[in-house]
Amino acid sequence: MGKSITISRDYACGAVELARMLARELGYEYIDKNLVIDLAKKMNTSAGEVSSYEDGKSLGLFKSINEFMTTAKVQTILSKDFGYVDNEGYRIALQGLMADLADRGNVVIVGRGGQCILQDRPDVVRIHLIAPLEFKKSFLSAKAGITKGEAETIIKAKEDERRQYHEKMFNRYHNDPTLYHVTINLGLINQTTAIDLIRKLL
Repeated sequence: MGKSITISRDYACGAVELARMLARELGYEYIDKNLVIDLAKKMNTSAGEVSSYEDGKSLGLFKSINEFMTTAKVQTILSKDFGYVDNEGYRIALQGLMADLADRGNVVIVGRGGQCILQDRPDVVRIHLIAPLEFKKSFLSAKAGITKGEAETIIKAKEDERRQYHEKMFNRYHNDPTLYHVTINLGLINQTTAIDLIRKLL
C-alpha cells in the first residue's frame, strides 16, 4: 500500500490539473468534490447542505467554477436557506472519512482540510501548491473565458472563504508552512517538475 497525498492549494493555481495528473501517473485514486458526496452519505444529509456549510452560509457565495465556465460571469449568491450542518458533527464525520481514505492509501486528496486532519500521520505526504496572483488571474481567465478583473474578484473571494473555513473548522491558518512537507510555486515550477518533486517524497 502506497502513501496518501493531500493537496492544499491556492485557488486557480493549476493544482487540480496537477493532482489529477499525479494520481494518474501513480495509479492512485483522485478525490476532490466527490469527497463531499461521500461525507454527505455518512451524515445522512445532502451534498448541497455540506457544500453550503463549507462555503460559509453566512457569507455572500460565489458559484462553483463549473458555473463560472458556463456563465463566464462573476455572480454573488446571497445566503438564503442553505440548511445547517452542526460544526462538531461535520468535523467528526470529516475526520472519519479522511482517516478511512488514508488507511486505504494510494489516494490523492484535494482540499477539505486534509493537511490539518492528517497532519500527524507518517503515511501521508502533505503538499501545498501556490502561485502568484497574476499567474492565477491568467490561468482562471483563460480557463473560464472571463476577464482578469473578474478572475481576480473570484480568486480573492474563494481564498477568503477557504481561510475562514480552515480557521473555523480546524483553528489553523491554511497557509501555515509547518503543515506541509513542501510548498511548490507553480508560477515558477512546471507541472512535470512539481510531480517529480512530490514523487521523491513517497
